[in-house]
Amino acid sequence: MVELQNNCKMILMLKQRLITAAILIPLVVWALLGLQSGVVTLLFSVVSVLAAWEWLSLTGIQNSAIKAILVSLAVLLVGLALFYLPIMAILSMSLCVWLSATLLVIFFANRPLNPALIHLFQSKVFVFIAMTLILAGFVASAGLLHSHWPQGPALVLYVLVTVWLADSGGYFAGKRFGKHKLAVAISPNKTWEGVYGALVLALIWATGFHFTVGNPLQDLLSWLLLTAFIVMVSIVGDLLESVFKRSFHVKDSGQLLPGHGGMLDRIDSLLAAIPVFTVSLLILGAQ
Repeated sequence: MVELQNNCKMILMLKQRLITAAILIPLVVWALLGLQSGVVTLLFSVVSVLAAWEWLSLTGIQNSAIKAILVSLAVLLVGLALFYLPIMAILSMSLCVWLSATLLVIFFANRPLNPALIHLFQSKVFVFIAMTLILAGFVASAGLLHSHWPQGPALVLYVLVTVWLADSGGYFAGKRFGKHKLAVAISPNKTWEGVYGALVLALIWATGFHFTVGNPLQDLLSWLLLTAFIVMVSIVGDLLESVFKRSFHVKDSGQLLPGHGGMLDRIDSLLAAIPVFTVSLLILGAQ
């Protein structure tokens, strides 16, 4: 009986996810391919504001006025950074954040989180600083990726679809074949089999993109390696949000998107993937 109920819940959730995706994906494709880079950057900023609101809610701040003030302050700081700081300085800070997050995830994947670390992640000041740095890198890199290369709009769409497919491949492969835990202390449901499923689906997509659209690295092998790297980085982004949620004993960041949780739940992987993808293309001299 319990198993039947769980199956029904999973089917209902899957139905909600598909309906939400069917509505949002065409809108996202149209926006990325049809709008100017400045407008796209503004849209990413709006998404970041929604994510910031949910992020602050994770900390237990329920007063809407206080959250509005803090989100406004974060928006102001990000705006000042985008206006006054060189883009490479912002991307470098973002890269440092995600390198630190990767080391944290690797070290604490299968061991209990250090009480001092949990205390740090429970600090509202730390959450605000980390949130602001991460969202600044996210918005800046999305805008640069969309505008810097001739294929820019297609590249933004590429990294979004890569992460979405990796998420779907990981979910279904993990459900069907998952046995070996990936990071039991951070996200007990994630498995290595899910990672393999994510990589397979993403690499099929990468190959198709290479032969139909072309890729700025020209070489297929380099493109596949970069895609695999971005999939792993996206998993780090997902796991970092899990660290925040476990620190505050929260399951979902919100319920804004039916079947998908909150906005932060939807973009946690992208927060890492887009900046690292953009920096990687710059380092590799993508044309």
